[in-house]
Amino acid sequence: MTMFETVPVVDVHKENFKEIWPSLLLSIKTSTFIAMDTELSGLGNRKSLVAKSIEDRYKGIATSAKSRSILSIGISCYKLVEVTNSLNKECTDSSEEAQGLPQGGVGPGGCRWKFLVQTYNITTLCEEDYVVEPASLKFLVEHGFDFNRQYAKGVPYCRGNDKVDSKTDTMSLRQLFMEILGAACPIIFHNALMDLVFLYENLYASTPPNMAAFLADLTEMFPAGIYDTKYITDFKHKMPASYLEYVFRKCLRTNKESSLGCKEHAWVEFPTYPAGFSHITRCNCVRPGAAIPSHINKDTQDRLKATVCGSYAGHGWCSRGNSCAKSHDVDLILDIDFLAQSKKSRKRKRRRDNNPKTDNESGGLTEPEEEQEMETTIADMSIVAKEESEVCEKDSLKSSENGAVILPGAVGVGKGPVVSGKHRAGFDAFMTGYIMASYVSEYGTYKGSLKMEDVGLEEIQNLVYLTGKDIALSVVKSGFAKTSKDHREKLSKYC
Repeated sequence: MTMFETVPVVDVHKENFKEIWPSLLLSIKTSTFIAMDTELSGLGNRKSLVAKSIEDRYKGIATSAKSRSILSIGISCYKLVEVTNSLNKECTDSSEEAQGLPQGGVGPGGCRWKFLVQTYNITTLCEEDYVVEPASLKFLVEHGFDFNRQYAKGVPYCRGNDKVDSKTDTMSLRQLFMEILGAACPIIFHNALMDLVFLYENLYASTPPNMAAFLADLTEMFPAGIYDTKYITDFKHKMPASYLEYVFRKCLRTNKESSLGCKEHAWVEFPTYPAGFSHITRCNCVRPGAAIPSHINKDTQDRLKATVCGSYAGHGWCSRGNSCAKSHDVDLILDIDFLAQSKKSRKRKRRRDNNPKTDNESGGLTEPEEEQEMETTIADMSIVAKEESEVCEKDSLKSSENGAVILPGAVGVGKGPVVSGKHRAGFDAFMTGYIMASYVSEYGTYKGSLKMEDVGLEEIQNLVYLTGKDIALSVVKSGFAKTSKDHREKLSKYC
């Protein structure tokens, strides 16, 4: 389904961990790619997160990871099951030749890339002392995180290196992380660096003393590559904003339009869970209000624009939080952005119609100028300094401004409750994976193989977003770097 009203998320905790373990492993081992997200007890010194030196930035995050903890982990397993064209024919080179269609894996009107998706939200509990920052605690509580449930039912784990006899524990969070590494499929994050460092320290081994060793370890841990959807959004796709919910809602709209227009699009389906399976929560994806009409006058547009929080529109974060008097509705932000772009498109069309020359001859917009105009609406609404807001964006990715609220009367037999909350770790992981699926359908080329390594996305692989930088962090092993001692010892135990 291109559009879906709810997303099923399997809630995993200490009491059902062993029960769900077999299906969780099967999902991981059969995935085309795995999207992950984490909820954290704090981020540490904010200044270190935007340090000019990338080495200092890494060391600051690593220090935080040794004293903070992971509160929950989201895992969303995406399996590409088929790629078909509008005639429901497989988009292979042979089928194209047989039908006289153009080469390149695209049938008439483009291909539908269908994914089967299973998503898990694992509540975790670090068994060692850890810091919970007051600001993070307040933020999480305001947005629906249940600390009582976490302390009562969190799946236990310890940070740093493996404890003695830890390998004998065949069903643990650390073993689960090793199973993810063993699946050797691409791993997807949105703003990956923080998640990578915290996962390494909390579920793998003590973080290396320097970034060069850390990157060398990552290349061996994730041989199929790491994809950062925030980097892809900013540097490849170039959306006006790149925070998680904005990109997800935008991709939902784009896929719906592309499906109706028989263009390339991602299509997701979910398993049918048995009626007696009580561990499902369904996260609501339906927009809370009606869409803005496509043709409204400028005064109305300006009034609507004035109701939107500029900080949240631009960066997905607002210092006022729930007390902000302005709207944090991402669908409204997208509607306003669409209206502004439509108006500019009509102006360009009239300009071309009145002066039928090439765009460059007539003074029309070049491609970079068009991209700049597309960003104008959101840029105008943004009122917070970029570095400050992007540092805090990691918090905003972890809990929604709308909170996780159970909708009355929304429980069905075998279906689980429907929650309106966004940005639980599980739902965040799903959104991250959905964005990646959308980019696979847009930028990938299907040539008969359902493996990520064969769809031609190498140019955006192993590039991690860096806040405040106009370059990415390249996850490669330097010719002068060695993998860390703890990493080598870890692999020797499991290989």
